[in-house]
This record gives sequence, structure tokens and C-alpha cells, in this order.
Amino acid sequence: MTTITDIQSKAQLDALLEQRKDSLVVIDFHATWCGPCHAIAPRFNELSREFTSAAFVRVDVDQVPEVAQQYSVSAMPTFLFIRNKGVVATLKGAMPKQLEDLVLAHSQAPAAASSSAAAASSSSGSNGASSDPSLLEHLDLSQVNCLNEAATHTLKGIVSQKKFNTTKEFLLSDADEQLLLNIEFNQVVRVRSIVIQSSILAQAPKSIKLFVNRPSLGFDDVEDAQEPEAAQVLELTEEQVKEGKPIQLRFVRFQAVNSLHIFVASNQGGEDETRIDAVDVFGILSGVTRDLSGLRKTDD
Repeated sequence: MTTITDIQSKAQLDALLEQRKDSLVVIDFHATWCGPCHAIAPRFNELSREFTSAAFVRVDVDQVPEVAQQYSVSAMPTFLFIRNKGVVATLKGAMPKQLEDLVLAHSQAPAAASSSAAAASSSSGSNGASSDPSLLEHLDLSQVNCLNEAATHTLKGIVSQKKFNTTKEFLLSDADEQLLLNIEFNQVVRVRSIVIQSSILAQAPKSIKLFVNRPSLGFDDVEDAQEPEAAQVLELTEEQVKEGKPIQLRFVRFQAVNSLHIFVASNQGGEDETRIDAVDVFGILSGVTRDLSGLRKTDD
């Protein structure tokens, strides 16, 4: 179910902008005869469900021309991003990626990041600062597993305490350098960043791919996958893996996460074994309760 308001009059929009002046309002100026407007409409609908703190509205320029004139809209589609009744950004054209990026950039109030960081500092044990709290406390440990892990050095060994690992435990690959971490949550979450730390730089992950809600993944599924099949493909720097610095993700692609899957394709030194001493996941709860009744408990 989308949460989009279709504007019927200038007075209706003015009232909405006053009511939602402390949050982001995204206006889609469209027309029924506009092909690109129809093409991008599904993504606009999805964003309205993903970013529930923002208000998403549509204005048909033929039905409410006075609103289009007020904002000097002359091409469709045009998207306006409004805060405190003032335009903070404009996007002309059906460009999904740019639309996602602008919604993400303006969806939080300017002070939100600093206040979130203060709250997160007491809950995160990783070396890097994150603007969100750790989600490790929401792990479903019965479903956490890793393919190609050594029998005595497992993923569960470094996340079993549901906090950033500071013990001597570590995850180590077995047959070769590749790993496929399957991280399940007991609630639906939104993931903004991750941390992957290794005490041995040459064995630290380098090339990784992230997948969302794919619990049956195998190595054949991930080795050749690229975006958008993979939610994100990343090359980790030595600094990130050595110091445990947060790796920022494209937040719009990690909005309704039941499970996060991290495929490690290679390590920093081209070694036969890949080692991970600690992982962390940062974000927020989505507010949706997850139905776990159909899950089958995996063997320990």
C-alpha cells in the first residue's frame, strides 16, 4: 500500500506543507499523457513506502495548473523536495537513481545525524563512528551461518554475544579465500552501514558483494552477480578493514531487510585464507514485525 497524496487544489497542498513543515515533502509533477512519468511512477511508489518519515505527493499539472505555475514547472516529470515550505532540491526527468539519492539526502533533518551519532556511540563497540545503533542485538542466531567457514573458526563464534567482537574468536575461510556470510535478523531492519575488521591485513576481505533477503544463496549464485542483482558491490580499502571503519551503503537498497548476505570474493593480499575478526551492522528497525513461523531452524 502506497502512502501518496494526490493534490486536488493549491489550498490542499498549502495545508499539507504547513502540517509537514518539519519533514521532507516530495512532490511529483506529472501528466497523464507523459510516458516518462508512467515509467518512474513505480519507483516513486516504492520510495513512499521505504521513507515513511517523508510525505510523498502527486500533482497532475493539467488538473491543478496553478500549483505548477507557482513552482514554475514546465517539464514533466519534475520532482520538488521541500522542507519548511521551501524548495531544497529539484529533479527534472525520469531518473530513478538521482531520485533515490535526493530522497535519501534530504529525508533526515539536519540535526538528525548528530543526535543519532550521540545515541549510537554508547551502543557501538566498533572503532569507527556510525550515525545509527548496532543491529547485532537483533540477530536470529539460529539462522546465522557462513559457507566455506573453517570448522573451528565460525561466523557464530564472532557474533554469538550480539555485540562487536573483542574476544580472540575469528572467522576463517576453509577451502579457499571465499566466504558467504548469512546474517539473519529477528526483526525487519534498515541497514545504513557495515563494519568488517581483520587483525591480519593480508587476509582481510577486499572485494565483497551484498545481497538482501536471499537465504538460499550459494556460491554459484553470487560469483558472477552484479548490481542490481546484488544490492551493492564494494571494494574495501585497507584502512576500512584494519581500523574497522563503517562502510556506507546505498540506504535505499537496504530498507526492508530480513537477512543480509555478504559474499567475500577476495582478500587484500591474495591469500588462500580470509580472516574476519569482527563484523557489525548499523541501521534502524523498520517498525514492521517479522513473521518467523515459517523459518526452519538450521543445525548448529
